[in-house]
Amino acid sequence: MSQLIPIKIRLLGKDYTLRVTKDDELATLEMASYLNAKLKAFKDAHPEQSDLTAAVIAGLALTEELFIERSSALDPGEHVNGVLTDLEKKLSKALLA
Repeated sequence: MSQLIPIKIRLLGKDYTLRVTKDDELATLEMASYLNAKLKAFKDAHPEQSDLTAAVIAGLALTEELFIERSSALDPGEHVNGVLTDLEKKLSKALLA
């Protein structure tokens, strides 16, 4: 198993120490930077809201991004082709029986 190293990230001015593998260090720092930008954008637009509210809203926004990305990656044609291929196999098997 890879050795875990401590790294510091900063979210809304607060430092957090995480333990990650060396291979994950850069990606984790990049993700933290992206999250911090989302948090700051929300706080800039809604300074009266708490950090917790900013975290929840940013989390929901990131989840929405993920869901949109996942759905755009799915090709409905692939699903239909898979179903048709399965049906074709079943029909061929039934006709040969």
